[in-house]
Formats: sequence, C-alpha cells, structure tokens
Amino acid sequence: MIDGRQRHPAPAAALLFLYARSFVNRARSQAARIRSPRYIVAVVLGVLYLYWALFRNTQANGPSLTQLLRADTTVVLVSTLVLLSSARWWLFGADRSVLAFTPSEVQFLFPAPISRRGLVHTKLLRMQLAIFVNTIVFSVIFRGNAGELATWERALGWWLLFSTLSMHRVGASIVRASAVEHGRAGWRRVLVPGIIFAGLVGAVVFGIVTAIPDLRDAGDGGITVVMRTLTDALQSPIPAAALFPVRLLIDPIVRAGTPAWSVALLWGTLIALGHYLWLVRLDSAFEEAALEATQHRAARLERFRASQMGQARSRKGTLVAVPSLALHGRPEVAIAWKNVAAALRGGAWKTQLITFVVGLTALALITRQASPRAGDAFMGVAIGWGAMLLFIGPLWMRFDLRLDLPRLAVLKTYPLDGWRIVAAEIAAVTVLHSITIWALLLVPVVMFLQDPGLLVQSGATVPMLVSVMVGVPAFNALMFTIQNGTALLFPAWVRLGTESRGFETMGQNLLTTAATTLVAAVALVFPVGAGALVLWLANDWGGWSVLAATTLAATIIAVELWPVLRWLGTVFEQTDVNEVAAAP
Repeated sequence: MIDGRQRHPAPAAALLFLYARSFVNRARSQAARIRSPRYIVAVVLGVLYLYWALFRNTQANGPSLTQLLRADTTVVLVSTLVLLSSARWWLFGADRSVLAFTPSEVQFLFPAPISRRGLVHTKLLRMQLAIFVNTIVFSVIFRGNAGELATWERALGWWLLFSTLSMHRVGASIVRASAVEHGRAGWRRVLVPGIIFAGLVGAVVFGIVTAIPDLRDAGDGGITVVMRTLTDALQSPIPAAALFPVRLLIDPIVRAGTPAWSVALLWGTLIALGHYLWLVRLDSAFEEAALEATQHRAARLERFRASQMGQARSRKGTLVAVPSLALHGRPEVAIAWKNVAAALRGGAWKTQLITFVVGLTALALITRQASPRAGDAFMGVAIGWGAMLLFIGPLWMRFDLRLDLPRLAVLKTYPLDGWRIVAAEIAAVTVLHSITIWALLLVPVVMFLQDPGLLVQSGATVPMLVSVMVGVPAFNALMFTIQNGTALLFPAWVRLGTESRGFETMGQNLLTTAATTLVAAVALVFPVGAGALVLWLANDWGGWSVLAATTLAATIIAVELWPVLRWLGTVFEQTDVNEVAAAP
C-alpha cells in the first residue's frame, strides 16, 4: 500500500542527480584512458599550453592588458563587435543548436512534471558552466592582481556580459524558431527587433562612412592615428547613441576599481534582469523550439558520423546541391567526389568560402580607399594569414582518411589498390584547401585593379602570383600526406572520425602540428634547395625564373610523394580493422 504521505522527488533533485551522474560518468571515461600514452602526453601539452596562454602574460606584464582594456579605442571597438553579433542573431538567424538539449535531458526532463519555465531555467543553468569558464579565463588574462578588489569587480562584469549575451542569443533563437513555426504571424514578431537592430547597425555604418575622408588622411600617420580617428567617428552622436546600451553592459568591466563601478554594475544588472524577464516570458514557444533543435542536432550528428557529414537541406527539403558525378569513370574520382560532397554538405565549406571571398574583397576595397598604408597593412595580414593556413589548415580540413578510418572495414571492400584509395582521399582535401588559400589572392588582385601602379611599387609580378597558384597545391599535398600517413601508422595517436576526445584534444593538436611541421621541413629541404639554385643561377628573383623554380620544387615534391603513397597503400592493405577499432 502506498503511503499517502509519500513525497515525490522534486524536479530540482532529479535534475541535480542527472547532472551529477553525467559528470561522474564522464570523469570515469576520461580516467579510463589514462592508460593510453597518447592521452597522457596530450593532457600534459594541453595543460602547459593553457598555463602559457593564461598565466605567463599576467606574470610578465599583467597591468598592461588591464590598461589596454580600459582604453577608449578598445571599449568602442568591443561595443561595436557586440552590437554586430547581436544584430546578426536577429537579421541572419542565430544557431538554433543553442536551444538543443542532450538526449538524456530530453528523455528525463520533457516527460517529467516540469513546467516550460522550468525547462528555460534548466537551459540557463547549463549555460552557466560555459559562462563560468569564460569568466575565469578572461579574469585571468586581464586580472592584474588577484588580491585586488578590482579583479573581482571585473570578474562580475564579465559574468554579467556573458550571461546577458547568452540570454539574448537564446531569446533570438526562440523568436526566430517560433516565427518559422507560425508563418506570417510569427515573422511579425521578428520584424520589430529586426528593424531596431538594422537601424542600430545603420547608425554605426553611418558614423564610419562619414569619417572616410578623415580616415584616408589619417592613413599617413600610421595605424595608431587610424584607430584614434575611427574611435572618434564611432563616438560621434549618432553611432554613440546606437552603442549606448552596449556601453552600459561593458561599463562594469571597464570601471572596475573606480567609484563609478557601483553605478555601472546597477545598470548592467538591470539590463541582465530585463533579458531574464523577457526570456522566461517566451516559455510557451521554448519547448517546441528546443525539441526541434535537439532533433536537428541529433540527426545532423548521426549523418556526420555516418560520413554523410550532415546533409544540409534547403527550405524546400531537398539536399544541398553538389557537383554531379558521371556514371562511368575512374573509381578514384568517386572517392574524391565523396569527400568533396561531404565538405559542401556537412562541413559548410562552400558557405565559408563564399563568405571568405566576399569579406576579403570588401575589406580590400575599403582599406585601399581609406589609405594606401591601411591597404598595405591589410595585404600583409592576408599574406601572413595564408602562410598560417598552409600549416594549420590540415587540422580542420579533415575530409580524408582521418574521417574514414573508423569505417576501415567498408574501405577494404572497395575493389581498388590501397595506394589508389589513399591518393584519392588526399587529393580531395588538397584541392579544397588549395581553393581556400587561392581565395586570399583576391586581396592583391583587387588592390592592383584599383591602382595598377601598385603592382610595380610593391615589387610583385605576375609570375609571382602564378607561382603561388602552382606551389600551394604541392605544399598542401605534402602536408595532407603526412597527416594521413600519421593516421595510418599511428591510429592511436590521431583523433579519428568526428568525435572530440575532450580536454586532451588541444594538446593532441599541438603534438600533431609539431610533428607534421618537422617532417615537412625535412621533406622540403631538397625541393626548396633546388628552387633556390635555379633563382641563383638565373639571378632573377622577380621574373619568370620564380615560376620555373616553383615548378621545379613542386615536381620534386610530387616525385617524393609517389613512393610514399605506394608505401602508405601497402600499410593501408596490411592494417587490421581491429587495430583502428581499438584505438582510444
């Protein structure tokens, strides 16, 4: 007989039990991998990197970063970035994954006797973990002295900023998701905030456009004068009024340690409280939007793991278009096509490339028109960015064996030699990443079209640009061959598939980057030496000899990679499926 006085567990207690057990189970799974040398080394490297990134600068010269944070230029630029981010959520849509719950939360919380408002509070509670981590990180970076009261005041300001932005993002996602669900009536709810944020962004753009003549004149004085002029433009009445609400939210961080901090904290708290009250009033639409976001994330993750890479669908429900493949042809092309299709669908490579191209073109036009020195600085940034992408690109462009090795049993059923499969896997990512880096050439091309005389003044020549087109694919092929070879030879030391292994991933990426760079440096000794010899003999460092030297170096790299690919094919054929499956 059930005692009538028996009390049911409170939802808060059940929720606490769920999170506590999830934390314990995750900790156990992490501890179980301590037996893996790869895990230990990666964790140590990750800890050392975090120590260097977070603590070393504060020990060496901590107050300088705090002073930089309080500078007018920093405050104005940060306020502008925060406003643009918030406007993007309303004008272009926020990522609805912010509304998603984990499968266990959906199973235990949604059928439970918890109100929709309780689900909203659950989401806010889960978000506090990431907010807390970010607060600690930024407080350490800009701490100055942990024993000072200003440090704790600044930390509270960071918490208010991150919490408010998180609530604003969730609210924007709920409203837009509800608009999609309710059609025309729902979109009316988005119209008002969309118009408001469009007006705020327009006010900021107006302030910058009206200051273009001053920015052009300031370009002769260097980057410091340009930033000061830009700050003055954004502090003019119209853009300053648009940035005023954001400034109120940032003031508790900037005014820490001053008598004005209490007033700034009051305003920041009122803004955060207003966001909270607005968010809990959206509880009627939260449950449906959260369920849809959860299902979307789960389906995408499942397709991603199945190597369909999250086949993104258009609003009409059709799959995102990918290049057509002929019914007849070489099978290696089909394997490469599969990886290209994966990047276009689930990897969002096409969208990122279009954004990349449009953004670079616009910045090249704006900076060159603003001032020649600003244009030259941006060109230098683009060149440095391209050089960086050559080395770090293979870490995130993973549509190759590192993604497909967990399905080695399927790959072995292909009626192809092992080296052909390996070569096809490498070829796809080589082409994709080469196109990404080639896009950076838009910067000098756009600037040269604006000012043809710049081509002569910069010392750049057409052969140099063509040499970049020739040399980039050869270098990418070398880097991706090393990455895929490492995955074949040492599967236990490389992150395979799409799963992130947790904290040690940072250290693992550092280890992989260091090893790849070292091997690439050795492999490039002879190609670079042969190319330099051609330039020295021709005594022409800017003409067509540069293209001849680059072509020779690329040919030597191809000759080096040929026996390596044949050998990796043999390794692929001899690799046992259980060896990859047993890799932690």
